[in-house]
Amino acid sequence: MTNKATPGALHGPGLTDVRDMVMAHDAFRRALRSSASLVSAVNEGDRKRAGVVAGHLELMLGLLVHHHEGEDALLWPMLLQRVPEELAPLVRLMQSQHEAVHGMLDEVTALIPPWRVNPTSAARSRLADRVEHLLVLLEEHLRDEEKHLLPVAARTVTQPEWDAVAERNLKSLPPSKAPMVFGLFMEVGDPEIIAQQLVKAPAPVRLLLRLTARPAWRRYQARVFDA
Repeated sequence: MTNKATPGALHGPGLTDVRDMVMAHDAFRRALRSSASLVSAVNEGDRKRAGVVAGHLELMLGLLVHHHEGEDALLWPMLLQRVPEELAPLVRLMQSQHEAVHGMLDEVTALIPPWRVNPTSAARSRLADRVEHLLVLLEEHLRDEEKHLLPVAARTVTQPEWDAVAERNLKSLPPSKAPMVFGLFMEVGDPEIIAQQLVKAPAPVRLLLRLTARPAWRRYQARVFDA
């Protein structure tokens, strides 16, 4: 991964700690970077494997939608009220990138169900192509957000306000998927950030995640990526 803001720019004395956003981005990268290849590797007519890959795409893209909706609803309006005039175009760039990503998301999500039901080579090629375009747009947005926007947010948003965005996103996570997703976070995240996230959870949940998260992600990884 390239062009990230340095950790010192995202967390330090007097700054809100926004490094959990980088962890979330890295989780999306890890889960989605090979999606086009996963689609392309499904043999024509293999409905079982198409169902596995389609389910993976639908889950991760759904989480991405909720992630962006939290920023759209809570973060961008807050920043536009507080940043200097010369930084407002940067926030609007993030908004426009969201629109482009979600336009492509709509195309991808429309192609998944017919391919799942009837995985022809033509449907596979169309879906893989659109997924590839989506990932290009998404990586550009994540890179720009980390390099340009997160340092601004660290100076502009309070920690409780920042945590409210993260809490909104967590509430969108299906409970049955929480161990697997947290296991993904544990794979890509800094241990300090993982510990900060765990301490926010009730003690029974912390224990459950410590015991189940990594195995849940490994099982998911084996089923989706290593099959």
